[in-house]
Amino acid sequence: MEKKNNANVKKIIIAVCLAVLVIASVFLVKFFIDKNDEGNGDVSNNPSTEQTEITEPEQRPDYSEYVAINPETVGWITIPGTTIDFPVVQTLDNKHYMNHNFEHEKHYCGAIFMDYRNNATDLDSNTIIYGHNNYNDGVVFSELAHYEDIEYYKEHPVIEFNTLDKYYKWKIYAVMITNRLANEDNGYILNYIYPHNFESANYNNYVQELNKRTLYFTGVDVKEGDKFLTLQTCVRNFDIKGNSKYPHNYTSGGSSYYRAQGGIVIIARAVRPGEDPTVDTSKAYINENPKYPQIYYDKHGIENPFKNDKHYKPNAVEVKK
Repeated sequence: MEKKNNANVKKIIIAVCLAVLVIASVFLVKFFIDKNDEGNGDVSNNPSTEQTEITEPEQRPDYSEYVAINPETVGWITIPGTTIDFPVVQTLDNKHYMNHNFEHEKHYCGAIFMDYRNNATDLDSNTIIYGHNNYNDGVVFSELAHYEDIEYYKEHPVIEFNTLDKYYKWKIYAVMITNRLANEDNGYILNYIYPHNFESANYNNYVQELNKRTLYFTGVDVKEGDKFLTLQTCVRNFDIKGNSKYPHNYTSGGSSYYRAQGGIVIIARAVRPGEDPTVDTSKAYINENPKYPQIYYDKHGIENPFKNDKHYKPNAVEVKK
C-alpha cells in the first residue's frame, strides 16, 4: 500500500514539473517575441530605412466646378499651413492674369497662373507658376516672401500642386532672390523660367547655379529626370537710393529711390514614386554666401564675389505642347 502511495506521489510531482516547464516555456517564447517586435519597431521608425509608399488621396480632387467657371483652369496649388490655396490658370500669354482675377475681372491682385509655354497636361521638366505679392493684404502669392526665413521653410517644406487629373507633392529644393531687369545685374537675367525638358548639360549647370544662389540648403536631393516646380513672386529687397546707375523712380520720407524689380523664387522637385513625401528639415542649413544680383552688392556697398561668374544660359530646346 505504501509503495502504491509513493508511486502516486511521484506521478503528481512529475505532472507538476511538466506543467511548470510548459508555463515557463510559454513565458520565454513570449519574452523573445516581444523583444524581437521592439527591435523591428526601432527599425521601422528609423528615417534612413526604406521609404514608405505614397498613397493617392482617398477622394481624388475634383476641379470641375472651377473649370466650369473658368475653362482655363489647369490645376490647384496648396502650401499646407499657409494662405496659399488657389486654382491655377493658364492662357496664351503671361500678361492677362497679371491684372485679371480667376473670373477674368480686372483686379490688381491678378490670379495664380502657369507660364503660357508650359504643358499643363503632361508637366515639363520645369513648370513655372506666378502670382503677385501684395505685401499688405496677404493674398495670392504674398506668403512666398516669408521663405527668405529658413525657419518658415522648416514649417512649410512641401508644396501640393495638382493638375486636373494628376496628384503631386513637391519638396522644396532651393529658394533664391533674383532680378527681373538686366540693368540690376550687369546686363544679365538668370533664366529660371525656361520650361523645356532639361538636357544633361542644361540640368547640371542649372543645379549648380541654384546651389550658388539658394539662401539655404534644404537637404533635399535632386537628380536628372526629376520634375521641377518653380514659384515666383516679387519682393522689394533691392530698392536703393537713386543715383546715376539706378535712376530714382519714387520718393519716400523725403528721399528719392530706385524701385528694383526683385523676385523670390522657390524651386521644388516632385516627390518620386514610392518616396516618403515628408522632409527631414533638421538637415537644412543657411548658405553663408548666396549669390545675389549686382544691385544687392551695390546697395550694401560690398564687392560682388560672383561678378566674373560664367552666366547660365540654357540651350535652346523646342517646347513641346
